Amino acid sequence: MDTQELFLVEFDIADFDDAMMQRIPEQHEVLLRLMQSGTVTHFAVSSDRQKLWVFFRVKNMSELLRTISSFPLVNYLRPTFHHLLFQESAVRLAPMSLN
Repeated sequence: MDTQELFLVEFDIADFDDAMMQRIPEQHEVLLRLMQSGTVTHFAVSSDRQKLWVFFRVKNMSELLRTISSFPLVNYLRPTFHHLLFQESAVRLAPMSLN
């Protein structure tokens, strides 16, 4: 069985500058692709744009670090890692329709 580990990574976001602003759309696309692959399950940004929270499902810490190092905004993010025992969510997928 292929076991996966769960992590919540809390990122402190550096002050915005023009170079960072230009990379935000690319960062968003990376997170969406990681969601499609199942590596990221949820992500959120605080209303003051000072924090980013990302839930990861990975094989190990090495995979997590490789994934984060590929972020377009990696130089603007200071991570704090939280290894999780489990994750629950009220979000439910809509039933599949074959019509």
